[in-house]
Amino acid sequence: MKKKCFIINNKVWNVVRLGVFFLFLYSSLFFNHASAQQRVVLDLDRTVQLATDSSLAAQKYQSVYDISRFQYLSWMASRKPQFSLESTPVMYQRYMTQRYLSDEDIDIYRQQRMFYSQAGVTATQNMERWGGHFYGSTQLGYLRTFGDQNQTQFMTVPITFGYKQDLLFYNPLKWARQIEPMKLTLAEKTLAYDLETASEVAVGKFFALALAQDQLRMAEEYLASCDTIYAIAERRFRIASISKAELSILELEKTNARTTLANARITQKRAAQELATYLGMVRTTDIELVIPTVMQNLRIDAVEAIQYARENNPQYLSSRQATTEARRDVERARVEKNLSVGLDASVGLNQVANRFVDAYRHLLSQDMFTVTLSIPLKDWGKRRNAYLAARSTLEAAERAEQESARDTELDVALTVSDFNERQAIVETARQALTIAEDAYAQTLQRFIKGQADAYSLSVAQSHWQTARQNQIASLQNYWLTYYHLRRLTLYDYQRREVIRPFSHSALTR
Repeated sequence: MKKKCFIINNKVWNVVRLGVFFLFLYSSLFFNHASAQQRVVLDLDRTVQLATDSSLAAQKYQSVYDISRFQYLSWMASRKPQFSLESTPVMYQRYMTQRYLSDEDIDIYRQQRMFYSQAGVTATQNMERWGGHFYGSTQLGYLRTFGDQNQTQFMTVPITFGYKQDLLFYNPLKWARQIEPMKLTLAEKTLAYDLETASEVAVGKFFALALAQDQLRMAEEYLASCDTIYAIAERRFRIASISKAELSILELEKTNARTTLANARITQKRAAQELATYLGMVRTTDIELVIPTVMQNLRIDAVEAIQYARENNPQYLSSRQATTEARRDVERARVEKNLSVGLDASVGLNQVANRFVDAYRHLLSQDMFTVTLSIPLKDWGKRRNAYLAARSTLEAAERAEQESARDTELDVALTVSDFNERQAIVETARQALTIAEDAYAQTLQRFIKGQADAYSLSVAQSHWQTARQNQIASLQNYWLTYYHLRRLTLYDYQRREVIRPFSHSALTR
């Protein structure tokens, strides 16, 4: 019996072990797969693409652009015929009204009851050339009164055509046709400008992580080197080849290396999380960077870059729009300064009858011609001062446009000069790194052989680490300068094309 029980327990144990094995295998595959999903290799182009496609900043900029786009579409729709239905489906009134009885020469109150229903369709079409608008309408009304004598009436206006406009030659529709496309173009250029700003920020975070990763690697290498050097120094101290003070200095270097490594890990983790979060990735994504080189033989002409800025930079467009709007306000204030005259004329047909069919028979003409005139007799300089204020606003806008152009052109010229010098700086930093690496390797070999002291080794290592950081920093400055120039001019100097977030040609048809 005991033997049988032992056999059953062995079977159960084998099943349990088999289950644990598969569970462990499944867990290993799952976690390896999850780990693989969280590892991303990024070069600079991919980083910029993610910043302009997936980042929260890019989505915010797109939402801001959509506001202007929908406003433009609304204006485009307003240029087409507008149709509207205006109706009073039901209106019932019961009230006391005053009546005069001529036979008795007295006023009395009587109860009045009334049911009313009305509907009409109106169409309008703006005339941009003249600044007015045509309109047409058709109406039908029904009136039922209750009292001593019930009465039913139908009122019809089968058709009415008219035209209305201001007669003092201020045409707001003409100005809208000029300004509204400028607003959309400005919104598109602003979106491209903002996306380039996001690209520039992403480039900064990319190289911040590159510097942090290199600092971490150097800290790990430095600690390993300190361990090796300290072990060699201990052996040399035992044979009295170095002094106790030199050994203590190397021990201090090893202790400081541990602190440096801990700080480097913190800096690298923070930089990696900041880049991943900005690009819309999971915060804990393991990012491996591919450090770019310089663009060979790319030199930019300052005059050409300034011309691109004039054509594409939203600062220019914003200043031009502000100046155009100020000119519009000056014209309006000038026209309204003295008087205002309006015209409204219409022709049509109408009729009233007790039966619906009769309301559309024997139609009568309905004509209307109105001229309105408004002349300020004494406004204490209100309109004149409004006109002078509009002129001052125009002058300020023109000066602001000149100032904005001057500052932008100066920024472009300085950035071009800076960029054209950066390629030589990167090459110099690369040569300095090669020299520093050779010097450190030679000094380390001399220290191992007892031909160099700890101070010389520390200096060589410091120069080597500084050269590594300078080499990455020079690349960082090079690419940041390039993307700053792209943002100022909205021009891609590698592909030789204007930077557009998308085409809106369909909107302007």
